[in-house]
Amino acid sequence: MSFVAKRISNIHESVIRGLTVYANSQGAINLGQGSPDFGPPKELLEAAVEALQSGYNQYVPTWGLPELREAISKKTERFYGFLPNPDTEVTVTCGVTEAVISALLAVIGAGDNVLVLEPAHENYYAGIIFAGANAVWLPLKPPNFELDADELRKAFVEKDLKAIIFNTPHNPSGRVFSLEELQLIADLCIEFDVIAISDEIYEHMVFDGLKHIPIATLDGMADRTITISGLSKTYSVTGWRIGYAIAQPELTTALRKVHDFTTICAPSPLQKAAVTAINFKQEYYDWLEHHYLERRERVIPMLNSLGFKAPSPSGAYYTMADFTQIADTLGLSYSDNDFSYWLIKHLGIGTIPAGSFYKSDPNLGLGHVRFAFPKKDQTLDQVEERFEKLRKMMNT
Repeated sequence: MSFVAKRISNIHESVIRGLTVYANSQGAINLGQGSPDFGPPKELLEAAVEALQSGYNQYVPTWGLPELREAISKKTERFYGFLPNPDTEVTVTCGVTEAVISALLAVIGAGDNVLVLEPAHENYYAGIIFAGANAVWLPLKPPNFELDADELRKAFVEKDLKAIIFNTPHNPSGRVFSLEELQLIADLCIEFDVIAISDEIYEHMVFDGLKHIPIATLDGMADRTITISGLSKTYSVTGWRIGYAIAQPELTTALRKVHDFTTICAPSPLQKAAVTAINFKQEYYDWLEHHYLERRERVIPMLNSLGFKAPSPSGAYYTMADFTQIADTLGLSYSDNDFSYWLIKHLGIGTIPAGSFYKSDPNLGLGHVRFAFPKKDQTLDQVEERFEKLRKMMNT
């Protein structure tokens, strides 16, 4: 008899982390995992050192350092026009991953149904399994990963949903949900009394004149939304594990119970340093947008010139690239998993197979891999050099 809980048998090692380990072991350039290879702003590093040296090395209040919660509240008002109460509506977590898990465990239970818009990050499914709940999958429509209004309503009508979880700007497609799409979700949540868990970690990476809209700002949604974000992507500190959740007091109280007994508190000195980041002026966010726009404008044409069909993302720093033309030319299969390993072995470039973002049917990822481009110019120079081998293969 196995000593392992049955529900855990449905959870497998993260494909992203597994491929990252393999890519690193082979000396590959990692364009798979969404982790920058450049450091955070100098002021943020200095704030962390100062916090460590100033005694922020023990527990802080479980819900988060008060001045950080205050800063998060004011930043939310500055960008989106609503001011959550830092004492009763803001919780600092150990990264967005913990915020997502805590949110799911706080609002769903055994047998509940949760709608997941696919493709989706791996940890959404894990959190649903931890809660003993059921995932209801709704794939976005390729190639532009649009929301199908009829299929969305059908899911709400037929599946007796407790919650919906989604991500905008969207990982892995790079889409930014429109106001019309968000309003559609909001209207259905209100009509069917469903909670929205909105993962907005890429909120400050939006291009082409578009704007990020938190669904909590739409009429009737503030009381039924858990908004999640964090420092990892915006400030290039993925290893710090500082995230946060914003929700009305009843939901926050429930989420805090999970957070309290799983983590106690996020790292104290890094919470103190995070206040500096959260208070950055608008100039930083303007630079950030320009910084990633430059990388997008370099990477997407590079991929397309090689035979990929890589859509230009409107947000985040990913593209889901179709490699079927390359596979046809080189006599390879459409297996996204095999192609990811092929790229590592033959070109020294790491990617993520698209099927890892589809739990309903991994075959939906056939012919596609995800590229991430939060990389230094020198790294992208090396990528171009390694891709020359593929260019020669394609032209032979």
